[in-house]
This record gives sequence, C-alpha cells and structure tokens, in this order.
Amino acid sequence: MNSRCFLVHPQQEYSMVPFSSNSATEDRVASARNRPPRVTPPSFLVRIAMRISRARWFTFLRRVFHYQNGSRSNLGSNPFNSSTWMMLEFIALILQITITTFTLAISKRERPIWPMRIWVSGYDIGCVLNLLLLYGRYRQIYLTQGDSLSLSDIEQQRNNEETRMSHLMNKCRTSLELFFAIWFVMGNVWVFDSRFGSFHHAPKLHVLCIILLAWNAMCYSFPFLLFVLLCCCVPLISTLLGYNMNMASSNKGASNDQISQLPSWRHKEAGAKLELGNASEGSEKLINEDPECCICLAKYKDEEEVRQLPCSHMFHLKCVDQWLKIISCCPICKQGL
Repeated sequence: MNSRCFLVHPQQEYSMVPFSSNSATEDRVASARNRPPRVTPPSFLVRIAMRISRARWFTFLRRVFHYQNGSRSNLGSNPFNSSTWMMLEFIALILQITITTFTLAISKRERPIWPMRIWVSGYDIGCVLNLLLLYGRYRQIYLTQGDSLSLSDIEQQRNNEETRMSHLMNKCRTSLELFFAIWFVMGNVWVFDSRFGSFHHAPKLHVLCIILLAWNAMCYSFPFLLFVLLCCCVPLISTLLGYNMNMASSNKGASNDQISQLPSWRHKEAGAKLELGNASEGSEKLINEDPECCICLAKYKDEEEVRQLPCSHMFHLKCVDQWLKIISCCPICKQGL
C-alpha cells in the first residue's frame, strides 16, 4: 500500500514539473519578444563627433569645399557672400588696419635695413581698399535685393549697369588679390633675409611683419587645410567611430512653416517670366532654371509647380517638399535651410 502511494505521488509531481517549466519558458519568450531592444548609448567620442558634424561652422566648411571643387552646374550660392562670412571679413580687416596704423605710429624712430615701413604701409592701403570692396559687395547683395521683385524696364537697365559694376568690382578684387600675393613674396624676402639683422634695428616693425606674413600664409593654405580636413581626417574618423559625419548635419527634417516660406511658382518656358507663388501683388522674376528635377529626374513641364531653395537650386514642389520633411538640406549641394 505504501509503496503504491509512493509511486503515484512522484509520478504526479514529475508530470506537473515539466508543465510549469514550459509555461514559464513561454512567458519569458513572449515577454522578450514584446520588450523593445536595448539601444546602447553612444560613446564619448561619438557624441563629440555628432556635435562637431551638426555645428554650423562644419556645415559652412562643407559648403565652401563643395563650392570650390564642385561642378559649375551644382555650385549653388556663394558661401563667401553670406552675412556671417562678410562680418568676419570686416572684423579681420578692421583689426589689421588698426594694428598696422598703430604700429606705424609708435615705431617712427626705428630704422630698418629693408623698407619694412613701406611694406606695412602698402599692406595697410590694400586692407583699406579691400574694406571698400567689401562694402560694395554688401550693398550689391543685401541692400538691392529687396527691390529686385518689382522692376520696370528702366529699372532693368539699371540692373544691367549694376551687373557691369559687379564685374568691375570682381576685376578690382582680383587685382587686389594679385597685389597681396606679390606683396607677400616681397615681405618674405625682406623680413627673413639672414644676411642682415633686421630685428635689432626695428623690432616692432619686424614682429608686425612676421604676424602679417603668418596670417597671409594661413589664408593661402586654407584650401589645402580644408581638403585635408574633409577628405582625409573626416573619413578616417567616420571609419574608426562608425559614424558618418558628412550626413549628420542634415538628418533632421524641416517643418511645414519653413518649407512654406521658400519661394515657389509655376514653371514656364526658359526666358519667360515666372510668377512667384509667395510674392505679393503678382510680382514676377526671371530665373535661370535647371532643365530637369534632380530628385525625380523628370523634365519640367509647363504650369508645373516648382520651388527654389536658398542655394538657388530648383525642384518640383512635391518632390522637394517630401525631401525637406526628411532632410532639411539641398539634395545637390547639401546646403541647409
């Protein structure tokens, strides 16, 4: 009797144990499936790379590199005509003019062997002329931009004259750049000549010339440094960290308000006047447009709605609106809104 009872109870217990273990295992599997996957937080270096890639100065450097090395059809707007860059250029010119003028005033008793005073005076005059050209660029781009939408025939002729003035300003700017290049070479010859001890005869002028030459050397090496940064350092860092820094600055979509503020109009044939959808009182504008939309690769048809981005690139309105809701940058030149 006891032996039968002993056999029955272990069998019952043995049959119940696997049943309970199976149900617990199924519950754990179901909970594991429903549980969201754990996302490991990025490391410290990845967070730094994310902040750098989303910074405005990094986006600006990418625009400058693309503008200097991209094809002419996809250049977009000139980044050196932005208000931020022109303000930095204005501050740099004011500092150079102030420092050179002050140094010339306090170093009247110095007698350098080479004509360093003439070199510094010529550099100062070049900075003053460059400042005048900067003011002309600012006035042409920003002060006359608001009146470009409502133009009569007489005002169109005035715009043609302003275009000639802009060509003249570009020639003057090229001449100044050539002058500074020649002046840079002459300054290196006069300052770093080892046969004469210029520092003992004119220490203040000598130090000023070295500072100005170092500044110009940095400016002339800027394209090479930019190439090394964006084509060597950034891809290497992206490979080591597993984080694409080139696309990080434009991974956020634009809002509907930002998109609606961009100019739009209905497409017409090349050379015809295009009515702006967002302009008041049916103002019109002449646009040198692209032959096709670079998003859908379809040619523009008559009366189709198109939209222009701040970089002057144009697309179908529906195509670019969908694009900007995902990535708030131009599909061609990657310039942000």
